[in-house]
Amino acid sequence: MKTYQLYINGQYVDPVNGEWFDTIDPYRGEAWAKIPRGTAADADKAVKAANEAMWNGPWAKMTASARGKAMRKLGDLVAANAERLAEIEVRDNGKLMAEMLGQLRYHPEWWWYFGGLVDKLEGGLVPIDKAETFAYTTHEPVGVVAALTAWNSPLLFVAWKCAAALAAGCAVIVKPSEFTSASTLEFAALTKEAGIPDGIFNVVTGFGPEAGSALISHPGVAKITFTGSDTTGAKVYETAAKSLK
Repeated sequence: MKTYQLYINGQYVDPVNGEWFDTIDPYRGEAWAKIPRGTAADADKAVKAANEAMWNGPWAKMTASARGKAMRKLGDLVAANAERLAEIEVRDNGKLMAEMLGQLRYHPEWWWYFGGLVDKLEGGLVPIDKAETFAYTTHEPVGVVAALTAWNSPLLFVAWKCAAALAAGCAVIVKPSEFTSASTLEFAALTKEAGIPDGIFNVVTGFGPEAGSALISHPGVAKITFTGSDTTGAKVYETAAKSLK
């Protein structure tokens, strides 16, 4: 049985509490891997690493074209590993191989598209009917983004939520569903291979009340993107609204 680790600051690490939980193969009804039970302590480590990497690390100093190149390479790596990643998702969530492989073959399109968009993000002058007033727009990264993904299409949600954030220059922390965390942890290694600097892409697994809530309420997280149930979504909105995320 495989034992996974959290992915924080470019490294696979054990959870602070030293606890794991089983992930179940729906076809067999049996545990097939162990997933780290991340908590607020792990979320805090990830947020600190992400902020340091985003504002003071290589990501902040890379040219837009260099960031785009890394993102496009990530798309290439996903395409090359699509079948392996799809097999993991089938084992984790019980969907048909045809559906998950189709998603994984579609997944790279987001990295290729936003990787090509990075060096085309620009500001502009705004005409204004007021003497001696100069108005313009500019685009800046908002900060660290926490992405909470659903169980049914784990890696497709990662692409939908993270590609645009990385293109904008942000760092991300993904908290996947506790039911289907394995493929996101496997995907993390591809970000490093693609040249995404350490700390820019992180994965904290675990349960919502222990890991997810800690990310949502953390002052070092600037933006939240969530997909899940209405009940959980209401709690996410309530918590995020307190700090205008």
